[in-house]
Amino acid sequence: MRDRIAVGVVVLASAWFAFTAFWGLFGTPAAGHLGAGSAGNVMAAEQILRWHIVYPAFDWYSGTPPATTAYICHHPFGQYWIPAVFLWLFGHHDFVVRLPAALLSSTVPALLYGIASQRWGRPVGAVAAAAYVVVPIAVGFSDFTNLETFCIFGSLLFFWGHSRHLVSGRRRHLVASLVGLLFACAGDWAGYLLVAPALGWSFLRRFVLAPRLTPPFRRGPYARWWWLSIGVVAGTLALWIGLFAHAHQIHAWIASGSDRAGAHASSIRALLERRRDWIDFSFTPVAVALGEVALPVCALRLLLVRADEESYALSLLFGASLQYLLFEEGADVHIFWSIYFAPYYALALAQLAHTAGALAGGVAGLLSPAPARRRGAAAAAALAVGLTPVALMAHDGCASLWVWRRTGGRYDQGGTAIRSQIDLLEVLQQVLMPQTARGTRIAANGSAHFGWEEQWQWRGPVDKAALPVSADFGAADPFWIGRSSGLMADVQRKVASAAHVRVYGDTWIVDQREPAGPVDAYRVTEREPHALEWLLLDGTEPRRTVGSEPDPWLTWEWRTHLGQPAVEPAGDPATLDEMRIAFDAAIERGDAAAARRWRAGIDAQIDGSVSARFEGLADLVGVRRIGGVQPRLELWFEATTPLHGDFTFDVRSRIVAPAPWSVLPAAGTEREMAFPPSLPTKLWKTGFLYSTQVVLDHRIGRELYTGRWASRDGAPAPERVDGQHETRLLVLD
Repeated sequence: MRDRIAVGVVVLASAWFAFTAFWGLFGTPAAGHLGAGSAGNVMAAEQILRWHIVYPAFDWYSGTPPATTAYICHHPFGQYWIPAVFLWLFGHHDFVVRLPAALLSSTVPALLYGIASQRWGRPVGAVAAAAYVVVPIAVGFSDFTNLETFCIFGSLLFFWGHSRHLVSGRRRHLVASLVGLLFACAGDWAGYLLVAPALGWSFLRRFVLAPRLTPPFRRGPYARWWWLSIGVVAGTLALWIGLFAHAHQIHAWIASGSDRAGAHASSIRALLERRRDWIDFSFTPVAVALGEVALPVCALRLLLVRADEESYALSLLFGASLQYLLFEEGADVHIFWSIYFAPYYALALAQLAHTAGALAGGVAGLLSPAPARRRGAAAAAALAVGLTPVALMAHDGCASLWVWRRTGGRYDQGGTAIRSQIDLLEVLQQVLMPQTARGTRIAANGSAHFGWEEQWQWRGPVDKAALPVSADFGAADPFWIGRSSGLMADVQRKVASAAHVRVYGDTWIVDQREPAGPVDAYRVTEREPHALEWLLLDGTEPRRTVGSEPDPWLTWEWRTHLGQPAVEPAGDPATLDEMRIAFDAAIERGDAAAARRWRAGIDAQIDGSVSARFEGLADLVGVRRIGGVQPRLELWFEATTPLHGDFTFDVRSRIVAPAPWSVLPAAGTEREMAFPPSLPTKLWKTGFLYSTQVVLDHRIGRELYTGRWASRDGAPAPERVDGQHETRLLVLD
C-alpha cells in the first residue's frame, strides 16, 4: 500500500512538472530570461549549422560568417550544441526554443525518485520527486533552454546511473552515468562543481578507505567507473580550453568570469539579505529552513553510513554555493542563478525523511518485533515528514508558475517595469514579416527595445536609428520601427511630419520607401485564447489580430493630436474606446449634447469611485478592471488644462500582507508597473478623455497598487489638490 502511494505521488509530481515544462511550447518567445534568453542560446546555436563551425557565435543573421571575435567562448558548448541538433531536425520554429529544456526537465522528478528509491526505498524516492516540483524556481524555469537545465539534468543522470551501477554492475548503467556527466560538464563550469565532491568521496572510498569501513561494493567495476568519470572530466575540460585557445578567446573567458564575480559583499549575510526577496520567492522560507537543517544531517549520515548516495546532496550544495556566492554580479542580475539549490533541497529532504523513518522504525521495533510493522512505521514516518513541507509549499509552487511566465522569469526585475513585448512581436509577425524576406535589415528606434526575442522572429540585421530616413534620400532598411510610449511628444511630431507613420497599438511602423503622409492607425483586436491555444501557445497573453485597413476612430485621434488633417468618423461607436474618441470628437466640434451622451455611457462602464483631482494636467476620473489571461487595470483621465510637459502616471505596487495559504512573507520590493502613454501628455487636448492600461503582474500576496504623476522631461509633475502623495488604485489578493 505504501509503495502504491509512493508511486502515485511520483506520477502526480511528474505529470505536474511535465505540464510546467511543456505549457506554451509552441508560443512566441517573449522578453525576459525564459523567452529572449532561451532564444539567444538557440540563435547562437544556429550559427553552428549555418556556417558549419563548432563555435556558437553572435552577429546573428548578418549574412556573413561570424568573425572569431564573435565566438561565444564563455561557457562550455553543450547548451549550444544540443539546440543545434534540434534546429537540424526541425528547423527555425518557436517550439525549438523551449523543446530541449522541456524534454530534459520533465525527466528530473523520475531521476530524483530513482536516486532516492535505489538506496532508501520508494517512499523516500517519492519525497525527493515531490519536493522538487513545488520549489518555485524549479517550476518557473522548467522550460529554460540555458546551461542550468543541462547541468541539473546531467548531474542527476550521473548520480542515478552510478547508484544503479553500484547494484547491478551493468554496462548500461555505467553508460548512463557517464552520459550524465558529459551533459553536466558540457553544460557549464558549474557542472564540474556539482559533481566534484561526489567524485572526491568516491576516490576516498575506492582507493583510501579500507573496504570494511563502507558498504560492500564491486571494487573492479567501481574503479572502472571512477577512472572513466575522471576521463570525461579531464577530456571535456581540455576540449573547452583547447577550443577557446584555438579561437584566441582565453582572455574573453577570463574576463567574463571576472565580470560575473563583480565586487564582493562585505559578508555572506549582507549578500543574502540583499537578495532576500528573490530567495524567499524562489524557494519559500520552508525550503530554506529545511535546507539549513538538513546540512548537518546529510554530513553526519555521510560520516556514519559512508555510502555514495549520501554524498549527492552535499555535492550539489557545494556546486550551488560556489556558483551563487562567488559570482555576485551574475546572481544579482539573474534570479535563476540560485536554481542549483533546488535539487540539493530535494535530495536533502529525502535524507531527512529517511532519517525520520529510520528513527520511527527503531521505535516500532522496540514496541513490536514484527519486521512488517517496523518497515510500515518507517515508511509512514518518511512520507509524513517528507510530504508535509511539500503540502505547505504546494500553493506557492503552483501559483508561482503564472508569475514566472507572465514576467519572463524576471519576477520583480528589481522593481523596474516589465514588458513582454508580445504586442510588438505580433505586429512584426502579422504586418512586416509577410512582406519581407528573411535576412532583410530593419531600422529600430531605441524605444522599441529590439532585443533577442525580436531578432529570433525577424531573422535579419538590426540597425539603430533614432528617426526614419526620408524616401527622398533613400534608405538601406525598408522599415523603421519604434514604440510610441517611448517617444516623447516632440519626437513624435518630427517623425509624423517627415514620414508616413502606421500605428498599431503602441507600435509605430514607417515604410522608408514611401513618401511622407498623414498618420494611419490600425485597430489591434484582442480575444481570450481558447483551451488549446492556452495550453500550446500562451496562457498569459490575449490573442491579437491586427487590422488590415486603417481604423477611422484611431486615425482621427492620432491625426488630431499631431496637427494633421483629420476626418471625423461616421456612425456610432461600437466599443468603449470608440465611445471615448466619439466624446473627444464632440468636444472638438463643440457639440455639448453629444459629449454628455457619450460621457454618460462611459461613466456607466468605469468605476468612478477611484478618482483624484490634480493641480493642472489631467484628473483621474475612474478605472476599469480587465480580466482574462492578462489582467489589466485601465486608467481614465480627463485633461483639464493645456499641457506643457511630458508626464506619465507612475503606477507602483507593493505587498502589504502575505496571501492566504501561502508561506511566503510580504516582499519588500516596490515595483514600477506602468509605461508612459502611447499618446504623450504634451499632446493632450483640454476636455478630452484618455485611457491607459497597466498590466497587473500580480505577485503572491496582498498587493496594493498606487499611482501618481511623474515627469519625463523635467517639468514639475502635477500634485493632488488635497495634498496626498499617491492615489490608491487597487488591492489584489
